[in-house]
Amino acid sequence: MVSIIKKQWYSIVSPKVFDNVIIGEAMTSEPKNLINRVVESSLADLTKNFSKFYIKINFKVNKVENEKAFSEFVGHECLREYISQIIRSGTTRIDSNVIVTTNDNRKIRVKGILIFSRRVKRSIKSKAISLIDKIIVDFAAKNNFDDFIKAMILDDLSKEIKNQCKKLYPVSKVEIRKSRVIG
Repeated sequence: MVSIIKKQWYSIVSPKVFDNVIIGEAMTSEPKNLINRVVESSLADLTKNFSKFYIKINFKVNKVENEKAFSEFVGHECLREYISQIIRSGTTRIDSNVIVTTNDNRKIRVKGILIFSRRVKRSIKSKAISLIDKIIVDFAAKNNFDDFIKAMILDDLSKEIKNQCKKLYPVSKVEIRKSRVIG
């Protein structure tokens, strides 16, 4: 004899930082099956700012209540096609990879990219890498997790890096291309 399992739809809700927007739906027979499920959403869908179509944000469901699955931010990534498009020949690409701790003790791996408008010497490259890392670490230390995520995704951190690094050499573009929450 076949037993029929009744399944139910659950709305997946983004964190408070992203205004608790519904980012998707999932069907399951047991709400506990939704816990730790990772959902990807475009920043354009979350903020209705379609110029940010190239940023994909990952959320992980951490709590289910009353047909709603609440999620938390676990990372983001820029599309590879976008990164390839902004890098031109005759420019210098500088990558940054640093683990930061916010003032509420959350750890995040942040990967940034800076593009100088021309080729630069190795000495300027090394100064730029250390400056980028210092700016990101200091910015994270001054902010809590939610404020840091918002600043990182909505370009406040990129603008700060660009303003500081253009003193070394003219900067054409700065992006925080990837992040992942570690703890």
